[in-house]
Amino acid sequence: MSTSKHPTPKAPDTHPSSDERLDEALDETFPASDPIAVDPDADDDDNRQGKQKKPR
Repeated sequence: MSTSKHPTPKAPDTHPSSDERLDEALDETFPASDPIAVDPDADDDDNRQGKQKKPR
């Protein structure tokens, strides 16, 4: 039996990515002339800052 510890797996990310939110909004948009249903306030600020983690 090995004494080394296995790294614990990370919990799956529960927040949908920008692409996932956009895909869902595009699916919900009908007809194509309607604007996409994305909330601009829920923008992914991490992507704008080079994927830097926000301090907690």
